[in-house]
Amino acid sequence: MMRFLILSCLFLCGLAHGRSQDQSLSFILTPNNGVPAITAGEAFPVHLEVEADLKLADDAGNNYPLTVTWTHVTELSAKGMATPPSDCPPGVYTLFIMDGETIDYSENAVWIVDSYPLQYRFAHISDLHIGRAGAMEMAQRIRDAIHASEASFVLITGDLTEDASPESFRMVVSLLNTFQKPTFVVPGKQDRDDQSYEQFFGSADYAFRFGEDGYLGFDSKHLFMTDDLGAQDGFLHRAVRDLKLSRWMIGFTHRYEGMMGMRSQLLLFGDNPLHYLLFGYRHAENTVEEKTVPWGTTRISVVPAAVDGAWRLVDVGVQGVLIHPVTSVLPQTVPGEAEAESAAPDTDPDAE
Repeated sequence: MMRFLILSCLFLCGLAHGRSQDQSLSFILTPNNGVPAITAGEAFPVHLEVEADLKLADDAGNNYPLTVTWTHVTELSAKGMATPPSDCPPGVYTLFIMDGETIDYSENAVWIVDSYPLQYRFAHISDLHIGRAGAMEMAQRIRDAIHASEASFVLITGDLTEDASPESFRMVVSLLNTFQKPTFVVPGKQDRDDQSYEQFFGSADYAFRFGEDGYLGFDSKHLFMTDDLGAQDGFLHRAVRDLKLSRWMIGFTHRYEGMMGMRSQLLLFGDNPLHYLLFGYRHAENTVEEKTVPWGTTRISVVPAAVDGAWRLVDVGVQGVLIHPVTSVLPQTVPGEAEAESAAPDTDPDAE
């Protein structure tokens, strides 16, 4: 499995402000924490407040200018596809923009890998609840356990914060910047205070590919509202269409319930259904009876809360997707007694 370099941005001190003082996004909206990993020479989407020159910088101070094809440019926004040079070494990069006197950067923004393996492993965690007493320490212990694993990246499915406050989000950003793996986040109910999540992570709905597989992250906030053809439904329609030729199509969100809007269910589980749907929210695993969505074939995997010490590994390969049993970072209670595992059963119902 791939190993990633630890990013050190000390050489940037005094040169740029990156995110705003409260860690909310500045001129670079995406990519940020929650980004794809790519191979050198592979294009990735960028979304800025202004059209600008872009470059990558590694922890040794080497710079790699990006070739950008701008597709949607207005007075308030610039979207395009950026391509790094084919000789960019594998590692984690900071993304820079320079527009006159404006300088902005995004840490842990671009991860370049040697190649995409046919078989790989990722980590799934949820419900960090940063801002709650002890939550940051628990998240750091899970981070360290993930670093010691062979996970290629991490999916984090919502309730990043306890209260959606700028201080809590600032702590989440600082935590994600210490990960040695790409991190892909979506919001949960606890992350909602007006547009607080978007101010720190940009769009709550996005898709990416990792080799032959497609991943669809989406916000469950809108799925319980009036079932109309809204902006999110339009995104889901395009994303599922674009990812339908993937070997495996895996969705991740904070919450799923059978009562979500029928239009959304048709888009996600109908003609081109997700193969798997991963989420959190419950602070407990799905039961044996909940192996799939109430109708359709999409398999379900729910991870208990990270704030309670739980996380999970998932293997993806030619033969399918293997959901590992939940792992806990909680220590043993009393010598001779069983470890304080999460509420999940020892045998995962989705294991193949």
